[in-house]
Amino acid sequence: MKHRTRTLHWRQLVYRLSIGLALAQVVLIFLSWLLSAAMPQSSIISLLSARGIRWFFGYFVESEASAPLLWLILGVFTLGGMKGSNLLTALSQGVKSGFPSLPRRVKLALITAGSFGILQIGCLLLLTVPPQAVLLSVTGTLSDSSFSASIVPSACFMLTTVSIVFGLISGSLQGIDGVCRALCSQQTLLMPLLLLYVMASMFVSSIHFVFFSY
Repeated sequence: MKHRTRTLHWRQLVYRLSIGLALAQVVLIFLSWLLSAAMPQSSIISLLSARGIRWFFGYFVESEASAPLLWLILGVFTLGGMKGSNLLTALSQGVKSGFPSLPRRVKLALITAGSFGILQIGCLLLLTVPPQAVLLSVTGTLSDSSFSASIVPSACFMLTTVSIVFGLISGSLQGIDGVCRALCSQQTLLMPLLLLYVMASMFVSSIHFVFFSY
């Protein structure tokens, strides 16, 4: 019951934030119209003007389809894999009761999954640490490189594959269907976050267009 109450409270907070952002978007639309009419010499652009309407309809999809959206989706898939495979439960039990107290199959799964994770980290280091590494930028640094652009998807991929390996060996995941069900098990978490993301992204993009477009 306590867990259900916390979940309900979390959802209510997300829903209220989403509604608040939607209302703020409406206020911004009329505020941009009033400010542009009151200060015609300013750089403020009304969202109700021809330019503003064209921007909203023409660039809405482009403004929503950004890297954080992909990070959010991948993060929820990763969480689903970690929870669906019982990896988080096994790690929690190992910390509380000690690794030797875990069932033999779970210990084997943890060792195998951990070894696989270390192997992935080693491969990633080989692609980033050497002076002429493939994932470095043209200047030989990690900033503005392929690695920095893909660090979140790479982390999600490694955690997801480690969870799958653990689940298959421990028996908590049964075949391809079990793996896919685990990855998609957090849809009830994803949808409220997607709603909040869309509202927030639209509001931030609108503010940038109204006040900072030249």
